Amino acid sequence: MRILAVFVSLLLASCANIEAQAIAGPNGKTAYTMKCTGGGRTMDACKKKAAELCPTGYNTVNSVIDPMSTYFQDTLAVECK
Repeated sequence: MRILAVFVSLLLASCANIEAQAIAGPNGKTAYTMKCTGGGRTMDACKKKAAELCPTGYNTVNSVIDPMSTYFQDTLAVECK
């Protein structure tokens, strides 16, 4: 039973990974777009990932928060400073 609990915890943690896709930002700097819902992901987790990707800070390029995020994806796009 204990092994099952550890396995489930690891599985849930792996689902919460935020994958960022590098894109060209509107000001010509590196930007990233991320899906922030589903599989344990949240907008707060996306903002934390943005801070990791852009250690000198970032500007939000686009943020879509859908109140029905069960059916739609919330997204965050940031451009590094």
